Amino acid sequence: MRKWLTVRTAYLYTVTGSALLSGIVLFLTYRVFVWSYAHVSPDSFFARLARGLVNYIGRTPIAAVVFLIVFAGLFMFRSQKLADDMKQIVRAAEELADRGSFRELKVASGGELKALASHLQGIRRWMTTSLADRISTPPIQNETTPLLDNEEVMAVILRIKSLLRTLEAADLDSQRLPDFDMESVKREAQGLERLLESLMTAS
Repeated sequence: MRKWLTVRTAYLYTVTGSALLSGIVLFLTYRVFVWSYAHVSPDSFFARLARGLVNYIGRTPIAAVVFLIVFAGLFMFRSQKLADDMKQIVRAAEELADRGSFRELKVASGGELKALASHLQGIRRWMTTSLADRISTPPIQNETTPLLDNEEVMAVILRIKSLLRTLEAADLDSQRLPDFDMESVKREAQGLERLLESLMTAS
């Protein structure tokens, strides 16, 4: 980016151009007024109005008012492009902060505004690429990543509870210890062992 292509330079150019054009318009208006006043009847409405304005207001205030009106109109017209570009950049920055992206950003000006728009577009591309990478890349299991899902954990818990209930029943009714169903305990223990082996193999 060239150092002289700045927002300050753009507004200085707009102000200077508007002032020069306003001076030219004022000069042409004055020449047309003089020519018209010289070619109309002294008793006409236009001649009487011109004399009244000059006598009661003065030439300098009238010229200053005309110059300021023309200058303001030209300045608003010529600076509209800068204002539109600033609005586009502000809108894009707000959307980027709120949603992480923004709609199409077009900046007609050059210099700092063009560079700022390019930086915002680069941030949007980077955020979009990063999001796509996070979605497409599968998570890598580490020490903090759980290896079991909810159904597998629930199956292990149920097996352990069933085995504990069988052992508690045998402990509370010691008189019926000869009738203790050791086969059911073995089956529960073997089922729990097979479940744990399958989980270890899957992980």
